[in-house]
Amino acid sequence: MRSTSAGSFARWSPPRRLVYTFVWEEPDPDDQETVVSLTFDRVGENTKLSVDQGSFKTDARYELHEGGWTETLDRLERSLAQTG
Repeated sequence: MRSTSAGSFARWSPPRRLVYTFVWEEPDPDDQETVVSLTFDRVGENTKLSVDQGSFKTDARYELHEGGWTETLDRLERSLAQTG
């Protein structure tokens, strides 16, 4: 079964920053809405992406999101390498 999420954009400052809320559509009792902040900084010819999300009710929920971000960013890196 695939989980779905919902949220709303809180701030959008192209091309540098995106801030939004995140909540699972069918939350676990340990879930709560979090705020996600993505910041894009130019470093020479590259872009540094900083991700901040929180706060989490339990360490287990933090670890779940950490794993999700790691998997997502690994896939993004592979995709960009193929198109670069």
